[in-house]
Amino acid sequence: MDVSICITTYKHEKYITQCLESIFAQEFSGTYEIIVCNDNSPDQTEAIIKDMTNLHPKGGTIKYFKNTPNLGYVKNTLFSFSKAAGKYIAILDGDDYWIHPSKLQQQFDFLEAHPDFAGVGTDSLVIYEDLDLESHSFSNHAGDELDKEQLTDLKICQTSTFFFRKSILKEDFPIEIISADRCLYLLAGCSGKIKILPEQMSTYRQFSASISKNVTADVMRKDFAIIPFIKKYGPDYSSIRLKAYFYYTLMSYSNTMTKVAFYKAAAGYFFNNVLSGFSFSPLKLYSTIKWSKHTVNQKYQIKVKNKNFI
Repeated sequence: MDVSICITTYKHEKYITQCLESIFAQEFSGTYEIIVCNDNSPDQTEAIIKDMTNLHPKGGTIKYFKNTPNLGYVKNTLFSFSKAAGKYIAILDGDDYWIHPSKLQQQFDFLEAHPDFAGVGTDSLVIYEDLDLESHSFSNHAGDELDKEQLTDLKICQTSTFFFRKSILKEDFPIEIISADRCLYLLAGCSGKIKILPEQMSTYRQFSASISKNVTADVMRKDFAIIPFIKKYGPDYSSIRLKAYFYYTLMSYSNTMTKVAFYKAAAGYFFNNVLSGFSFSPLKLYSTIKWSKHTVNQKYQIKVKNKNFI
């Protein structure tokens, strides 16, 4: 099997058909299977998947699993990987869909031709399902080749565009975290570089009530468990850079937190970010300090505006 397309789904009855149809529309010369892991959806998601499995001409490529009780997003994602038989794994969330017919082919061909790369993503189109906002591009790195030094940057690629070698996965992948995607990108960096193709090849649906917009500081703090895991398999990673990265996510993405928790996260980010960019050049050092301070102030003002402090 060349590619396993791993889909996690929960309450996606409005979207799962479009998700699966976007796979069937792929122009791919190799073999693939679709691993669909339903995390005990209470709606009609299961019935729709079973209908497509039984009635669609390409439905035989679907391998369906249902978790009872549900596992949660990270555990369900890892469960889907465990069922994959492919040399490569492509991720597609059940509420997203691919918009480029040669996505799989381009990513497959790239990794076949570049053994020093562990994964390949693409840019994606962000669409707002229940907010009056215009669609836009997601990746800050469209067209780039990224190594360890860049994998702690923001907006590398959206999860539903990522395609990677199954061989990079580790049995002790942390499960008590919130950001499986960040952990996966960093883990890929332990084995090679990541390429981000420049074209938008997938959508990324954003919802006002999505998990990523409603996570508390206590939950976000769990992601610090990613650091020792990544250092185990990638000792060349900078511990300081990793700490700065996860303090940044704690400071930025926690939807509810106390001001004390914010100040602690901000101090952790500021100290580690300045240390990671330390230079004996006064101008460069000043620039790093200035930018770090600006980032903290910006995130604080956003928290105030959005009434995130409790």
